[in-house]
Amino acid sequence: MSSKIPDLETAVRMLMPPLNTHRFTQLRSGVFESEDIDVMINESGDFAFLFPQPVMDYSQYKPRSQRLGLQTYKSNNDVINRRLQKIGKYLAGVENYLEIGASDGGFVAMARNLYPQMHCACIEPDQSTKQQRDALDWLHQFDDFGAAISSGRRFNAIGFFHVFEHIEDPASFLEQCTALLAPGGRIIVEVPSLTDPLLGLYELPAYQKFYFQKQHPYVYSGASLAKVLEHNGLEIQHLIPYQRYGIENHLTWLSKGKPGGSEDFREQFAHIDDGYRAALEASATTDTVIAVAGVCP
Repeated sequence: MSSKIPDLETAVRMLMPPLNTHRFTQLRSGVFESEDIDVMINESGDFAFLFPQPVMDYSQYKPRSQRLGLQTYKSNNDVINRRLQKIGKYLAGVENYLEIGASDGGFVAMARNLYPQMHCACIEPDQSTKQQRDALDWLHQFDDFGAAISSGRRFNAIGFFHVFEHIEDPASFLEQCTALLAPGGRIIVEVPSLTDPLLGLYELPAYQKFYFQKQHPYVYSGASLAKVLEHNGLEIQHLIPYQRYGIENHLTWLSKGKPGGSEDFREQFAHIDDGYRAALEASATTDTVIAVAGVCP
């Protein structure tokens, strides 16, 4: 925590425009693994932020799924395949692709299998996954934005998936992204969404307590994400509601009040899982949203 904590009014003024003009009230007191942080939400319910802002050290960061032993529940290949089904068409014909926060390179590898013509690069400081990335001899790795910008390379598409909600200075981040775009290029950003059905549709208190965490200082929805992107010179081309977690996960939460999955639920309801996700996506009641945006002409 910072030694000097601003008052709420000051904290709101410090938010990225245009969200710093909104009025906020407390949604809940306490977040996952930290009881001294509040969650503040705007009047329209489409954007939330943590107050006071936590100071994070990502040098030793591990995703929560790893820390809680949940990584075996969710197949990474399944997540990547579903993402590619949603956004693969926006990578068709892309010559140069950059992924920010590529982790072990799982998505960029599968995308390149789909589009072998793509020249791929990434920005990923995480050393714990470097060995997996190094095995992809066609993947050019940059240490940071500065190295990527000074290389002179420009990209037709830049993707960052479950990265933007970690960014403390979204305006600066987007400025650096647009500096790396080739003319006519686009960004593809995926974030957790406040429209998550376990938060709103089912109003599950145990899930709300689990959902908000120090590593996500900002929580967006499609509406607030679009406002931030547009304010920073980007034009929304597509907003895609996307349900990452299926009926097995939801039934586990509703029946047991905890994350994970169940073999029984998986087997019994596998035949309706795709339809369940599709129904949530059709009503834009999803745990995730994807924005595709280009630089305004």
